[in-house]
Amino acid sequence: MKGPGGKGENGLSSTGTATRTQPLSLRVTGRMADGTEFRDQVPVLGFRDYWYPACGVRELSRRRPHRVRLLGDAICLVKSTDKVVALADRCPHRGAPLSAGRCHVEGTVSCPYHGWTFDGAGRCVAALGEGPNSTAALTSTVRTYPTVVLKGIVFVWPGDGPPTKPELDLPPELSDDSVIFHDAVVWKANWRPALENLNDHHVFYVHRNSIQALMQPLRKMSYQGSRAVITGGGVHLSSYSDGTAADRPAQELYPHLGALWPRTNYRRTWAPLFATRPLAWLWRLGDGRSYSSEMVGYHGNDEWDIGPHMPGMQRINGGSGLFTRWCVPVDEHTTNEFYLWATRVHGKKHMAAERVKYEIAHKWLRNRNLGLQDGRILARIPYDAPERLTPWDVETIGWRRLAILSAQHGGRHDLIPPDVIERVNRTAHLAKEDSADSTSP
Repeated sequence: MKGPGGKGENGLSSTGTATRTQPLSLRVTGRMADGTEFRDQVPVLGFRDYWYPACGVRELSRRRPHRVRLLGDAICLVKSTDKVVALADRCPHRGAPLSAGRCHVEGTVSCPYHGWTFDGAGRCVAALGEGPNSTAALTSTVRTYPTVVLKGIVFVWPGDGPPTKPELDLPPELSDDSVIFHDAVVWKANWRPALENLNDHHVFYVHRNSIQALMQPLRKMSYQGSRAVITGGGVHLSSYSDGTAADRPAQELYPHLGALWPRTNYRRTWAPLFATRPLAWLWRLGDGRSYSSEMVGYHGNDEWDIGPHMPGMQRINGGSGLFTRWCVPVDEHTTNEFYLWATRVHGKKHMAAERVKYEIAHKWLRNRNLGLQDGRILARIPYDAPERLTPWDVETIGWRRLAILSAQHGGRHDLIPPDVIERVNRTAHLAKEDSADSTSP
């Protein structure tokens, strides 16, 4: 763990700020002149000066504290009537975890070892094991972390400096009339490769036998020639379709392989069943969509509509809802995949229907069945493995540029000079990466 102002193994400060200044470069793979990888500039434990989701407020109890691990920090959450307090999960007396204690008085937590009790400001207000006349412990404090609760989700600010206004960094649907469903799944992978699991050609190979994919013909990718554009804290592609997918045959001959792919075309025999009544509803659920006539669609801007977003989100606009897969670093080898699904509902019946759809289409079909297919692979991929990127990695390339620039300019995207962003957007064409070898400087 990095202490205040300390440096991590990748040469970044505790706020994610690069300790060396690099000239503007569009390269995101291969080695720099000093022998380090371009991508190693992205902090191993994430960008600290941002808000991060910690848990659902319903997971908290007023009687017992709750432990989370966020960007390498062990944090104790304490719930009171009107707020949630986040404290460093270590008693300064003998090092016992406060999260193993009890909340005897609302808004406070008592250490399980000697009963040192801390309030919401992190001050020791009593040493229950020593008696009411003991004052030695009352000079002790523990670190506190700013918190905010939005749409039933507890967000924590792990940075050392003052927090930003939540609406500046968090998805806009957390501040409007949207209904938010959330879920979390742990992947045994660092957050960096976990996030880089974006929209590319893995989708229709890795997930070819997911339940969602089995309910429809195997789809093709079709956005050659697009490029990544940085807008605010997000990256989107100039085009997500070149219009060729519909004209490609279901099976194609790969000449150097000497075989067709897909090897079989069986799924086309049953896929029409999910496009007609009475099974059409299942396809629609499997595709994560809602076709209610009452639904108000989302018309997102370029920054929040689709694509990766700082400090570790992937955004997908489903039309009737906005999906966010947020890669929250737990430690160097573990990521908490925090999922948000935002939609708009009208009335109790509509709300009940959307809740059922969420449980089936997102929590089960997407987050578990499909998402864990990625997680199992990423658990086996070291982030420092040699690479050779292709034009299909365009979204990952764009994300890395934004992340590297953020690391070089204070650990936040809004500290990158506007002229730097303008230059990157003007010149960041795929041709510059397409011919790049991962071993070249």
